[in-house]
Amino acid sequence: MTRAHPVASAAAAWARALARTTPARVHWDRVALTGGGITAPVALSLVLAPHDDALIGAGALASMGALAASVMDVGVAGIERVHRMVFVSVVATIGFALGTAVHGHAVLTFVAVIVAGFLSGLSGAISATASKSAIYFLMFVVMAANTDFGLASAWTAPLVFFIGAAWRVLLTALAAAYEGRAFAPERAAVARVYTAIVDQLAAEGVADREKAGAALTRALNDAYDVLVAARTELAAHDHRWQSLVAVLNASAPVVDATIAAAEDRVAVSPDVLASLRSVAAWVAEPARPVPRVPPPLPGVGMDRALADAVRHVFRVIDGLAVDAAAGGGAEASLPGKTSTIARLRSARRALMSGTELWGSILRLILCLAVAQGLCIIWQLDRPYLVMLTVAQVMKPDFGSIFGRAVQRGAGTLIGVAVGSLAVAVVPRGEWQILVVLIFAAGIPIVMPRNYGLFSIITTPLAVVLVELHVSDSAGLLDVRLLDTLLGCAIVLALGYLPWPQTWHAPRHLAAEVAVIARSIGSYADLALRRPDDPERISMRREVYRRISDLRTTVAQSLAEPPPISAATASWLPEIAALERVADAVTAVSTDAASSGTPPPEAEADGVCAALSDLADAAVSGHRPAQGDVASIVSGALAGELSAARATLLVQQRGARRRRRATR
Repeated sequence: MTRAHPVASAAAAWARALARTTPARVHWDRVALTGGGITAPVALSLVLAPHDDALIGAGALASMGALAASVMDVGVAGIERVHRMVFVSVVATIGFALGTAVHGHAVLTFVAVIVAGFLSGLSGAISATASKSAIYFLMFVVMAANTDFGLASAWTAPLVFFIGAAWRVLLTALAAAYEGRAFAPERAAVARVYTAIVDQLAAEGVADREKAGAALTRALNDAYDVLVAARTELAAHDHRWQSLVAVLNASAPVVDATIAAAEDRVAVSPDVLASLRSVAAWVAEPARPVPRVPPPLPGVGMDRALADAVRHVFRVIDGLAVDAAAGGGAEASLPGKTSTIARLRSARRALMSGTELWGSILRLILCLAVAQGLCIIWQLDRPYLVMLTVAQVMKPDFGSIFGRAVQRGAGTLIGVAVGSLAVAVVPRGEWQILVVLIFAAGIPIVMPRNYGLFSIITTPLAVVLVELHVSDSAGLLDVRLLDTLLGCAIVLALGYLPWPQTWHAPRHLAAEVAVIARSIGSYADLALRRPDDPERISMRREVYRRISDLRTTVAQSLAEPPPISAATASWLPEIAALERVADAVTAVSTDAASSGTPPPEAEADGVCAALSDLADAAVSGHRPAQGDVASIVSGALAGELSAARATLLVQQRGARRRRRATR
């Protein structure tokens, strides 16, 4: 059997990364809300005035407003969903109004697009919500500045757009109010934590345990994010919300004991698993009888620690029942929401700390300026198509620029074919409403899975909405294809390939790995010296969140060209090794807390020194120090530290081979 050429293997792996879909649960309520919310305005205009192009254009414009709001209908907490949708609706409408003000003036349009691009780039330093909303600000500046919607008054367009967005927000607000009466989304998030704990305890084999551990980290992150997002003055005084917070916080010692049990390969009693399943079922469906405290469970060592942690959960549940009967409230301790001032200060630090963010802003502005300049010079019929492609693809904080450019181009090819078929076969009227409904309903299904699939859905939908009032839009489809490919070419030729940041991505990832190593060192310093300190729980949560975020960053980089994706993927074994070090620290700390005997001071010093050395070696590329960890650190923790060192050495040798191969 012949062995595949390394270049061919790398190219195949890259193609798989581009086509890979991210698993995501389908929220059928949002499918219905998005499908109905986007379709209703244009459907109403088609039914009431099928031959009135102006009214149909207004209906399509309102549907575009609903589309802008729909893409931000994400998250679990109803109040947070509404806040995000309102924010993007206002921001997109302001962008639409700005574009309307400069429409028809080439110089003003050019300046407005540059200013909008600058503000959109800056938004990435504030928050993910601000960044995603800012892209729609930029997109609708571009669209309104370069498109005539055929309405009697130009200023009617932003108003109609905002009404469509407000209509879509209203649908989510009503649905969220109905769904959130008993904090159902929040209950589901907390229940998933206990279900993930059971899955982690029941997992067999290293691969299954690592997969279950990653799922548990995601469940914890989601649950805390959901409850923090749902916290309002009204919720904070609601016993049901307070109870969910208390049950979630009670999971912390169970998570510690679970990590320790998985690390030490301890067989877990079926009674423990059954007890945790009953908690998950009760949290998800409060109409069930309140679970009772289980009898003393047999076991020694970590199994005993796990049993004690489970009994603590049941004591909390019993206490909640007593508080409810007495009319009292439980203590609701959660991380605080990040204030607007804190976010602005963080953004200021990001802007002042280096050239990375400014470089991404410069690239975005350069691509927008060239695209708008070409549109003006060549007098393209529909210049917004080129500009929208550049705006959507050229956002570094949304993942791989190269991957999105390729996915956008491929998605547009397929989308144009689908759109061409829809225009050629489906007559204008009721059947066209069905086409819009199908495309719109597909947005929540494909949006979290793959950017290419998202382009396949949104391309024909945008074509239909923008050009619905034109009797013959068949020619637009060819134009959209060529203009989209032009936009992708501008991004790749000017915003991606010539810049050093593109090819130094693995170097930046090394710095992120070093941050993980140092954060584990800080966690170990506290967990091994003061295992009973409550701060240990929040530090452990932060460490695993950082690891999860870094894995996401690496997964996004796999869509880069093979030379970059191979270099970034080489860090995955070291990230996994560091996670196992964190697991071992948690196991030692949990054992120490259970026995009341912390490890010797020298052991904590040795762990911190070894992790600090790993961090320095990851950044510098030098070999990590060859100290005898086993003489200072005992048990599995010493083995995991040695494994992390050996894994880093393998990564460094591979990096040197890749550098020699490219010379």
